[in-house]
Amino acid sequence: MTNVDKLPVACSLTSAELRDREATLLAQFRSAIIQTEELHEGYAFRIPGDGQSIRQVVELIVAERECCPFLVFELSALPNMGLVTVGVTTGPAGTKEFLSSLLDLPGEAIPGRPNEVPPPRT
Repeated sequence: MTNVDKLPVACSLTSAELRDREATLLAQFRSAIIQTEELHEGYAFRIPGDGQSIRQVVELIVAERECCPFLVFELSALPNMGLVTVGVTTGPAGTKEFLSSLLDLPGEAIPGRPNEVPPPRT
């Protein structure tokens, strides 16, 4: 068991702060996702490799690390402005379900297989 396994799966934002986050940073991230892959302990999201998309995801990671300390983020960028992969993994039990709910992910993803992400619900 690692230290992250001992952290509660809970966001420290108030309801109003969470609504604001969902309407701004999370909405921007969701709209940038090209593909999602369910992993054993989380998800890998692929977004465009342009500077604006990378800046938005870095801003989201900084914000989420403050309110959800149990999340682990990994960022990988392919060469020549290729896709960027944002991994959100390795949390305590319940982390995947929390992420799925927070990001409004479609159900029935197949572990290890990329799935196209439909446009965000309006």
